[in-house]
Amino acid sequence: MITLLLTVAILTFVVDDPKPVTPNPDKATPPLPYVTDADLTWRWVHAGAPVGTTRTRLSRLQRAAEDSWRLDSRMLWNREGRALDLRQNTDFEASGLRPIALTRQLEVNAALGGISALTTAAKFRKEDVRIVVRNPNTESQVDRVIPLRENFVLLGNQSFEHWLLIAMHLKKHHQEGKDEATFSALIPGEYRYLDLKCRREREEQISDLAVQRWHITSKDFEARLWVGPQGEVERYRQGEVEIQRIRSSVNRDR
Repeated sequence: MITLLLTVAILTFVVDDPKPVTPNPDKATPPLPYVTDADLTWRWVHAGAPVGTTRTRLSRLQRAAEDSWRLDSRMLWNREGRALDLRQNTDFEASGLRPIALTRQLEVNAALGGISALTTAAKFRKEDVRIVVRNPNTESQVDRVIPLRENFVLLGNQSFEHWLLIAMHLKKHHQEGKDEATFSALIPGEYRYLDLKCRREREEQISDLAVQRWHITSKDFEARLWVGPQGEVERYRQGEVEIQRIRSSVNRDR
């Protein structure tokens, strides 16, 4: 991965008849501290053994009316005869990181249960969100509209990439001198919210990077999240599962 892209360089050209330079929308500063249009990878480890990866790509939505971005993600996970293949697009606004839309395709291949699939689509509006969950095998479909809560965040099942957005909120809290934060996490596929309580524990070191360790609690799970100085997610641990960022020497944050 690569260093944080904080600013966009503006090149000035000297010509005989200079004209105003219009900023290139393709060069907009990304709202997350990762290189754009390149793969970002996190490794899943269970009880010390690698079991999968989450690959994410951050790109700007070119035709959107607002400054909007997409996390294009794919998780491949395999353990004890059960394999998951999750493809998901999460669109969000640069300002405030508010979700715009989500599309999700999950395929589960179990040694004893065959192949099952589930698709989810969510469209976020001003006060509510429409969520459609469909089972292609049975052609059954559930279509619901639920109200949005103030200060909500997105957290789908197996959607590790959503922690990249949550981490940016935690970074903001830390910059404001706050060591605690509470969020209502929307789980689209379950049509429900989960209250997350986040408490900053201490500063630690991962290689040469100083990170803040946050303790995450809810009624469903307890976890720890390691967040870098720009809001980058370096590590996540929940029970015997740990998710580690893979930084390559080729793709380094700039």
